Amino acid sequence: MLFSGVCAFCVLWSLVLAPGGAERWERLPRNIWLGLVFAAAGLAWCIPHSKPIAPDFLVPWLVPAALVCLWLCYQFLDYLFSRALGGVLILLAHYMLYSSFIYQAPFKPFFSVLCYVMGTLGIFFCGKPYLMRDFIRRICRDRGWRFSAAATFAVYCLMSLYLAVSHMLEL
Repeated sequence: MLFSGVCAFCVLWSLVLAPGGAERWERLPRNIWLGLVFAAAGLAWCIPHSKPIAPDFLVPWLVPAALVCLWLCYQFLDYLFSRALGGVLILLAHYMLYSSFIYQAPFKPFFSVLCYVMGTLGIFFCGKPYLMRDFIRRICRDRGWRFSAAATFAVYCLMSLYLAVSHMLEL
């Protein structure tokens, strides 16, 4: 449900981007504070999953290690928001794909393709974070990119909302 809300916000955001707004929004991928929020969320998501595979003597050090990683990200990473968003997209794609197989989601093949595309986009944002800036520039300057981005976000919004509601009705 939260992901559906974020996608709905992205639909509205991509539709209201104006050609003159590129200078304002192209700084978003370098935003340190939003990047720290997403990085903290991604690290908090990873800590419980790493406890079973970490050696016993390292388990108490997972939270301090995550805090040190956040500090290192703050000090040394450029395009922090883009990289952190990419990491969260990778984790989210894995979680949603895993959940779709566990709960026998309808339209599973289509949803699986959407998850793989989302994970691949996350990999690109982590590896080449300036692509997010270029994507924002294209959305601001080209009307076709703006509407296709809004349509893509709308597809993700509707599909995740449909799956969330169908899952809640099964429970």
